Amino acid sequence: MAKTIYDEKTQYQADIIKEFAKNGVIERKASLYDKNLAMDKELVIEFLKATQEKDLNALNLSDDEIIGKINENILKNGILHSLKNGVSINGKNFEILYAKESSGYNEDLAQKYEQNKITIMQEVIADDRSRVDLVVFVNGFAFACLELKSNLSGQNIEHVEKQYKQDRDPSTRLFSPKIGAIVFFGMDLHKCVMTTELKKEKTKFLPFDKGKGKGALSGAGNDTRDGKNSDVWYLWEEVLVKDNIINLITNFIFEENGQVIFPRYHQMDLVNKLKNDILQSTGYKNYLIQHSAGSGKTKSIAWLAYTLSSLYKDNKICFECVIIATDRKVVDKQLQNEIKKIKHEEGYIITLDEDRSSEDLKNAIEKGVKIIATTMQKFLHIKDDLKNFSTKCAVIIDEAHSSTSGANMDAVLDTLSSDFGGENRPKNISLFGFSATPKQSTLQIFGQKDENGLYAPFHLYSMKQAIEEGYILNVLENYTTYDTFYKLVLNGDDEEVNPNRAKRQLRELIRQNSDIIEQRVAIIVEHFASNIKNMLDGTAKAMVVCDSIKSVIRYYYAFCEYCKIKGYDFKPLIAFSGEEIDDNGEIQSEVKINGISEAMLPSEFDKDDRRILFVANKYQTGFDQKKLCAMYVMKKLSDISAVQTLSRLNRTHKLYPNKRTFVLDFTNEFNDIMNSFSPYYTQTSIKDGIDMADLIDLYEKIASFNILIPLDEKSVSNAIITMGDNAVSEIRPYFVKVIGEINKLDDSQKVKLKGYLLNYVKVYLHLKIILGDIFKPEMKYRYVFADILLKHMTEVSNNSDDIDISVVEVRDVRVLENETRENVNIISDPVSEFVEFGSMRIGKETMIKLSEILKKINDNMNLSMEENSNIQKVIEITEQILSNNKLKSGAKNNEISEFRKIYEEEIENILISNYPDSGSDEFYDTLLNSAEYKKDLFEPLLDNIYRQMSRA
Repeated sequence: MAKTIYDEKTQYQADIIKEFAKNGVIERKASLYDKNLAMDKELVIEFLKATQEKDLNALNLSDDEIIGKINENILKNGILHSLKNGVSINGKNFEILYAKESSGYNEDLAQKYEQNKITIMQEVIADDRSRVDLVVFVNGFAFACLELKSNLSGQNIEHVEKQYKQDRDPSTRLFSPKIGAIVFFGMDLHKCVMTTELKKEKTKFLPFDKGKGKGALSGAGNDTRDGKNSDVWYLWEEVLVKDNIINLITNFIFEENGQVIFPRYHQMDLVNKLKNDILQSTGYKNYLIQHSAGSGKTKSIAWLAYTLSSLYKDNKICFECVIIATDRKVVDKQLQNEIKKIKHEEGYIITLDEDRSSEDLKNAIEKGVKIIATTMQKFLHIKDDLKNFSTKCAVIIDEAHSSTSGANMDAVLDTLSSDFGGENRPKNISLFGFSATPKQSTLQIFGQKDENGLYAPFHLYSMKQAIEEGYILNVLENYTTYDTFYKLVLNGDDEEVNPNRAKRQLRELIRQNSDIIEQRVAIIVEHFASNIKNMLDGTAKAMVVCDSIKSVIRYYYAFCEYCKIKGYDFKPLIAFSGEEIDDNGEIQSEVKINGISEAMLPSEFDKDDRRILFVANKYQTGFDQKKLCAMYVMKKLSDISAVQTLSRLNRTHKLYPNKRTFVLDFTNEFNDIMNSFSPYYTQTSIKDGIDMADLIDLYEKIASFNILIPLDEKSVSNAIITMGDNAVSEIRPYFVKVIGEINKLDDSQKVKLKGYLLNYVKVYLHLKIILGDIFKPEMKYRYVFADILLKHMTEVSNNSDDIDISVVEVRDVRVLENETRENVNIISDPVSEFVEFGSMRIGKETMIKLSEILKKINDNMNLSMEENSNIQKVIEITEQILSNNKLKSGAKNNEISEFRKIYEEEIENILISNYPDSGSDEFYDTLLNSAEYKKDLFEPLLDNIYRQMSRA
C-alpha cells in the first residue's frame, strides 16, 4: 500500500495537538473520557475542589455522587444552561465555569477564572461505532468535537460532512442535542464547517472560514499563510483557546427555539476586534461595519451591544449606556427579539417602539438603562432637554447609509454629548455604523483611513463572501432585459413647447399607455406561469416593482384582467402608502384593494396561494420574504436603490436549497444594474471626502445671488437660539422679504439657488458630525437661515401651462426581449471619488416644435429597434475613445472648447480604422457620411469623457 502524504491521523492530528499545546490547551488521555456522561469526570471534580472546596466538602457526598447530581442538572436544563448558570446540588448552587471578571474589582472571581481548564483528547470513543478525532473540554465537559481530513491523502471537507451525517448517532451522549458537545467542527487543510446539531442526513453545516483575500479582493475560504500547516490555523490559535471559549459560552452562545446558536466566524471576529481596538485606543472614535445581507447582522448587533455594555478599561466602564438606533419608523421586531434573548437583569435592556414616546427615551437615558433600542427620530424631540449630558455612550446605528444624514444624526450627537458644540467631535461617544451599502458620506463619517489613504470600513463581510458561502443568492444570475418600442404621432396643431417639460409629459403618456401595460403584463403572467409557478413546491412568489402608485394600480388591474381571461388564479396583492386617485377618478388605497389591513399584508403574502405583490417604494427595502423568486421591474433603479430593491430576492430558503431567482427588467440596462452592484460587492471605499473648502464654495455661490443678507441671517439665528416667546413673529418678516426676492428670479435661477441651499445644509451637517462645531459665525448663521428658508420655499416649478399632450398618440407598441444574462459574476469596483456637492444641473431652456421632439424620440426608437445589432459597435467605439492616449493628453492640456476639435478628429480616425476590409458596412457608412448622425451619437458623451479624462 502506498504511503499516504500528510495523513490526518499520524501527522495532521499530531500537528494540531502541538499547536493547541502552544496556547495552553493540555492534552489528556482518551481513557479518562466517560462516554455515558460526555465528561472527563476527574477534571470536573478537580475544578470544583479548586474553586468551591468548602461548599463541596459540606455536601458530604462522594465524587461519583457529585457527578451524578451534576448530570441530573444537565439532563434537566442542558449543558449550555449549566455552564452559564451553574448546577444545583442539594439546594446549593455550584459554578462549573467562571466568566472573566473584567472590572478589576473582584480578586476572588479573577483567581477562580484562572482555574478554568481547557483540555483536549485524541481518538475519543463516543460509542461502539464512533471514534472522534479530537474533543475539546471545558473544565471536563465536552465542548467541541473536531473531525479532520487531509486533502493530501485524498479526502476533503465533503468527506467530513458525510462522516458526521452517516456515522454519528445523535442518540449517543456526545452527539446528543443539549446534553452532548455544544459545537461540531469539520475541517480539511483549507476549509472549516460547523454545526450545533447532528441530525443524520438533515444535518446543516455552516461555513466557518475567515474569508479569503483582503478588502476589494475578499471572498469565501481561507488564505494560505507561511509557517502554518493548515489554512484553518485560526481554529486552535483564535477560536478554541481559553479566553475565547469562555467568552463564547458566557457572551455569545444561546438557545433559540430549542437550537443552540453559535456565532459565525465573522460575527465573533467583529466583536473581538472591536473590543480589542477600544481597549487599545486612547479616545472615543467611530467604526464602520460593512456586513452584507445574509451576514446575520441582527445577531451581530445584539452580541456587540451586550459586549460593549460590560466592557471595562483600566477598571472603569467604557460605556455607561449602549444605544441601538435605527432610521426606520419602528424598532425592528427581529432586533428586539434578539436583544431580549441576551441574559440580563430587569431594566437592563429597553426597546422603545412606536408605542413609546421621546419622553420615554429621555427617561431611559437619565435613569441609566444599560441598553436602549430606539428610532433616531426620537432624539429630535429631546435634544434641548438633555444639555450638558456627558454619559459615556456607544451608539450602534443600523442601516448607517440612511441614518447618518441630516438632522437626525445631528440630534443624536447633540443630545448625548456636551462636547458637540465645541471645536472638536464628541469626547464621550463612539459610533458603530452597520451598512451593507455604505454611501460616500457614510464612509467619511464612520470609515477609517487604510494603508492606501482610503476611507474604508473597520470590518468587512462582503456580498461576494455571503454569496460564495451560500447565505444569499446572486440576484443577477438570471437577468433578462426587455425593450419597449413605440411610435409617437402628432394628431393636432404643432406648437412651440419647452422640451424638458414636454418630454416629462410624454414619459407619463407612455407610462400610462394601455398597449404597453397589456403587453408587459402578458409577458409577466406567462413567465410566472411557465417558470415560477411550480418552484418551491408551488409556493414561489414574485414582486412587480412599479415607478409610481398610479402605475401599481394600472398594472394590478391589467394583471387581474389578463389572469381572468387566461384562467390563472395567482391572487395578487398591492402595496403602497396613503391614497391615490386612479384613472377612473376613484380613490384607491392598499386596504381597499386588498381587503385586509396594512399590518396583515406580510402574513397574507406569506400564504401559499398569494403569489404576486405589486409595489411602489413600499417593501422595496427591509422586507424579508424567503419565497420570493422573481422580480418584474418597471422602475428606473440605480446605485443603492438598485441593490436594495433587487436584494429582496436574495434570501435563501432552508427547505429549498436549490432556489433560483429571475429578474425581468423592462426599464433598466443590465450594465447600469451591474454598475450599481459593483461598489458594494466587496469592500467599499472612497479616495477623498468633502472638507471645509466645499462649504466655503457653496457659501460664496449662495452669496452671488445677492438675496441672503448676512445681517439678517445673524438676527434670525440669534432669535432661534434664544427662542423667546416672540421668536416666530420676529423672524417672519425676514423670510417674507427673501421669498419675495426669490420669486423675482426666473425658473432656472430658482432651481439653482434651491440646489445650493439644500447642499449647504447637507454639507454643514456632514462636516459638523465629522469635525464638530468649528465653523465661523457667519457660516452657522447661514445654516440656520437656509434650513428654515427651505421649509418656506414651495417646490420649484415652471410657470408655463401644461402642454396639450392629447394631440399625441402612441402607436405600433412592441415589447421585445433584449438579452438574458445567465451565471453572471458581479464585477467589483470598490473605490470611488466623492461626488462633488453643487447646484442642481440646469439646461438652457429653449422653445422648439413639439413635432421635432416626437421626431427625435421616434428616430431613437428606430435606431434601437432596427439597428439593435449595432449597439455592440457603439460600445466598442466608446471603449476605444476612453483608451485613446491622444484624447487623454488633450483633455489634460486643453479647455473643453479646444478638446472638442481633438475629440471630433479622433472619432473620425477611429471610425475609419474600424471600417471593415470587405468595404461595405451600413452602420459605418452612415456614420462617416452623415455629420448629423455622428453628432447625435457622440456629442452627448463629450462632457463626461472630458471631465473623466481631465481628472485622471
